[in-house]
Amino acid sequence: MPPMIAKTLTRLLRIGSESIREAAATIFKGGLVVYPTDTVYGLGCHPFDKEAVNKVSDVKRRSKGNFPVLVGSIEKAKELGEVDGNAETLALRFWPGPLTIVVSSRAEFPPAIVGTDRMVGLRIPGRKDTLDLISMCGGSLVGTSANISGAPSTTRPEEALKTFEGKVDLVLDGGSLSKSPESTVVRVTGNHVDILREGAISRQEIVMALKAKVEH
Repeated sequence: MPPMIAKTLTRLLRIGSESIREAAATIFKGGLVVYPTDTVYGLGCHPFDKEAVNKVSDVKRRSKGNFPVLVGSIEKAKELGEVDGNAETLALRFWPGPLTIVVSSRAEFPPAIVGTDRMVGLRIPGRKDTLDLISMCGGSLVGTSANISGAPSTTRPEEALKTFEGKVDLVLDGGSLSKSPESTVVRVTGNHVDILREGAISRQEIVMALKAKVEH
């Protein structure tokens, strides 16, 4: 009879300074962590760890589409992507907050983040403990939603634990999140701005922010 292999259990820890440090250490070791954001629960890993990023694809059962990256500051965003012109205008107006800005990458991210067009989606979340985690991870963190691809986004830690039990290392419990739209996603190429997904920030708000820049 073959030896029994113990199943790796996913730990559920209340988010706080100690658990954030533990989560960051897990991420630096190539692990996967579920954590609360200002919109929904996110599934994260180190954005420059190709193996970890591929594991995120596996556990989400996602074969296409790029993973967004959460950052802790506009300076970090500019280090990772071409955040200038219209992209900078939108970042200054809506960050921290639920706007993901897709721009040309400046960094050597794995393909599952930038795809063949070398574009990366960046966002600064508006939740302090999430920002603390991002800071302890070096200023950037994969920020895809914690769900199976095509399924509804997760707003409760228990849901995330049930979905990813044994597949991620740690779930940070930040309580039940209020049901709100996910981030709006815009793609900025030169002077052109495309709204890829209208979410928490409306198309009209995006248009007004860009119009204000022109009128200014």
